[in-house]
Amino acid sequence: MLPLLSLALVAACDKPAPAVVDAAPAVTPTAAATASSGNEADAATPSKPKGKTVETPAGMASEVGTEIHLAGKTLYPPPECPTGGKDGCAKVKALRAGMEGITLLRHFDGPGGPKSILLFQVTSQGNACNGGPLFFVRVAKDAPPQYSDVFDHCGGPDPMVGAMPDKILINVPAHPPNRGTGTIAAKNMEYDIATGTLVAAAPAAPKKKR
Repeated sequence: MLPLLSLALVAACDKPAPAVVDAAPAVTPTAAATASSGNEADAATPSKPKGKTVETPAGMASEVGTEIHLAGKTLYPPPECPTGGKDGCAKVKALRAGMEGITLLRHFDGPGGPKSILLFQVTSQGNACNGGPLFFVRVAKDAPPQYSDVFDHCGGPDPMVGAMPDKILINVPAHPPNRGTGTIAAKNMEYDIATGTLVAAAPAAPKKKR
């Protein structure tokens, strides 16, 4: 499996998000035996491995295997989506059919409080894609999570992500195809912090030469 894409910050960020805190390593059988005062049954069942974590207004969001948990409940893949829901829950849930992995990439301050907007990337096994689709989830205390639409990304340059006071930008510059000739056009998306919607944006106009 190729490495997950790295993200470069766009200039003029409103509030650069602090680094995501890695969870403590899983307890090994030896360590579990020591902590359980010699209980062999406890030693045989080490803690479930966890990846990156971040504290949100709705509780701890964590990578747990190939899932994301929020306050101990599954956030990805969504366990269920409301019928006729206006957010991107159904599209996010459908990603599981072709993508096995999930990574917590970034977190941003939003209407629900500090670190209430989470950015995730799903990944596949093998080399079919360099990277994978991205999506946002807004969380708040005592409210259901709100899923954005999906930014469909597979191959090409790593996207650039950056925050402004009212929106979060994702940009993939124009690039040649993996095979053949020609150029694949740039792709720009904007996530509206107030509404939680992800929409296509026009590319930045080139600066005029003086």
